[in-house]
Amino acid sequence: MPENHDITIRGRLLAPDGSVVTCPVCDASTQLTVYGPDGGAGRLMCPDGHHFAPPAPIDPVDLLARAVADPRTEFLG
Repeated sequence: MPENHDITIRGRLLAPDGSVVTCPVCDASTQLTVYGPDGGAGRLMCPDGHHFAPPAPIDPVDLLARAVADPRTEFLG
């Protein structure tokens, strides 16, 4: 069974074009959480609890893999 990840991104998440990723419901742009199963597609959640897919052209599998591999990621628990 794959491990599930739940990683809060400190600061802002940038799209490849340099734009800031925001929640489509409330426009939150900081403290977004990327979550999903190891090796799978990541989804995003804002601090208010709205869940959404990463906007194109961000690859959701790559997004989660990069968050897991980032040496600044702190795994709790």
